[in-house]
Amino acid sequence: AAKMVLLQEQKFKIYNHELTYFLREYRRVTQMIKPIVATLLKSHVENLEYKMRPGMVTLTWTSMNIESYFTEIWRELDKFEQLVLTVNDLMENRIDLNLRIVSNRLLVNLPDDQ
Repeated sequence: AAKMVLLQEQKFKIYNHELTYFLREYRRVTQMIKPIVATLLKSHVENLEYKMRPGMVTLTWTSMNIESYFTEIWRELDKFEQLVLTVNDLMENRIDLNLRIVSNRLLVNLPDDQ
C-alpha cells in the first residue's frame, strides 16, 4: 500500500495544489460580495457549498471521480463569480451612479426672500 502511495505521490500533490488554489479562489470570490447584497446571494453561496460538499465528506485522494469533482466545482465557482461581478457592476454603474446623480439634482427651487 505504501508503494502505491509513493507511485502516486505526484498525482496527490497535484490534487492538493488544485484544492488549495480552489479554496483561495473561493475566498477571493466570496470576499467580492458587497454586504448590502449578501442576503440576496446567500442561496447561491449555499448552492456552491453544496457542490463542494463531496470533497469535504465522501471523496478521498484515491476516489475515482475526483477529476470530475474538480471540473464541477470549478464550473460552479466560475458561474458564481460571473454572478457576483454582474451584481457588483449593476450596483456600481446603475444604482449607485443614479443615486449620486439624483442626490446632486435640485428638486425644488425656493425663492431666496422668505
